[in-house]
Amino acid sequence: MPKLIPDKINNYNVYTGTASEANRLIGVVDETTLPNLQNLSETISLAGMAGEIDSPTIGQYKSMEIDIVFSNIARSSLELAGQDNIPLIFRSAQEFVNPENSTKSIKNRTITLRGMTKEINFGSLKKSGYGKPSIKKEVTYYKEVIDGEVVTEVDKFNGKAIIGGIDQTKDILDCI
Repeated sequence: MPKLIPDKINNYNVYTGTASEANRLIGVVDETTLPNLQNLSETISLAGMAGEIDSPTIGQYKSMEIDIVFSNIARSSLELAGQDNIPLIFRSAQEFVNPENSTKSIKNRTITLRGMTKEINFGSLKKSGYGKPSIKKEVTYYKEVIDGEVVTEVDKFNGKAIIGGIDQTKDILDCI
């Protein structure tokens, strides 16, 4: 089977708790910037080295944040800010291209995250326009599944890190 080329996101929805119609967030703007995953690191500069390097620590990550932007303020967005124990689920239809025959297929891409509210931005008042209020959450759990396969899972409280389907923390957990 050929390796498919990831294309664009066709469409997506955001849910709270579980991915059901009753839990779908209405009023999320057309784009969500996902968290940035950056390793903790230590600078190494030792005798005999030609300079220094930042050595990333396996399975240890800096603070991750996500901003969830809404079209305008609503009770549902403020409820989301007040409920840190409920996961957010982003379900999308991602297009892939088969390079052998130029056909497209659509695969499910699901992102689940948990986090604690750090900031509420009430946005702006704009005549005939979006106010773009937002909620900023500190991400403590991030999981990405594409077509049924876990490709990323970072669980900060439980010391788990899977990147590209590879368990980065397996050897660490075996040692401690």
